[in-house]
Amino acid sequence: MADHSSPGDGSVLVAIFVLLIIAGLVVRYIWWVVGAAALAGVVYLCVVLTRKAEERRLRDEKLAAEREFERARLAERQHRWTMIGDSRAVYGEKSSAPTADITGTDSAPDTDEPIATLAATKAELDALIRDRPQGWEQALFASILMQRAAPLASRLRDSELGYTEAGASGLMSAGELASTVVHMLDEMMRTIQQLDRFMMAPAFMAAFTAPDDVDEDGADPEAIAHIAHRVMDYHERLLELSERCRGISAPAYYDDILADCARMLDAPLRSYREFIDEFAAVIRALPRVLPHASGPVDLGSLGLYISIDNTLHSRILRRLDEITAPRRA
Repeated sequence: MADHSSPGDGSVLVAIFVLLIIAGLVVRYIWWVVGAAALAGVVYLCVVLTRKAEERRLRDEKLAAEREFERARLAERQHRWTMIGDSRAVYGEKSSAPTADITGTDSAPDTDEPIATLAATKAELDALIRDRPQGWEQALFASILMQRAAPLASRLRDSELGYTEAGASGLMSAGELASTVVHMLDEMMRTIQQLDRFMMAPAFMAAFTAPDDVDEDGADPEAIAHIAHRVMDYHERLLELSERCRGISAPAYYDDILADCARMLDAPLRSYREFIDEFAAVIRALPRVLPHASGPVDLGSLGLYISIDNTLHSRILRRLDEITAPRRA
């Protein structure tokens, strides 16, 4: 059998001596050790607090910018209502439906140049393109939006109300529901981003101010009609997304998630409704406004502004985390 060596007494004494030296150093410099540890803790705490303060500052700046943008948007809308003689400029947005004239008269100076009005039929659209009255470009765009939205009125109302059909026979599990809802919210965000890029493309506004060799009035009616239809194609995508959400069949315990999801997916549709209504109000006011104008009329910025409720979005994600979290035994 092989022999196994064991440490001698000298080795043991050396080890004990070294330990005593280390212990003595620790005792002697204990406050230095404690101070270094405390300093490291303070530095770490400062880094964490600084990072959180920076995150809070960026969040506050973002919220302030959003509030400022909303104030500017509302101010421009108020200016536009005043310019077109909308009663809401005086009595407020929720006081009543928009009316024709806050001055008590719809009369306008006589003018030989015709002014565009909204077209309700294809024949009227063709007449707009053929006759080219004042403001025909904007009237053509708004008319197509309204004609495309009109057949969807019942479906849009269901979305606004959060109406759901009778549930299907199969019920989604928590994991399936979470995956489906996250996918739909992501699809909504992606569609909104695509719409934003589409409307910000140079060719979008160029359709209204094309070179003179395209049309004597400087606009391309085919391009205007094309972009109007494409804007409404995005609208129908968002509506179908809302309907898919409201068609999900899941246990009653998840009803709050589905209700919040439906509310969030209806937000872009509400923005569309506001945009189309505002645009149509401007076109209806043209016969009252343009005869008095001696030059370009500034009615403010009229855009399709889609805002996302971040609080609602966060609440949905928290609930999805809750229902998919592993249960403790």
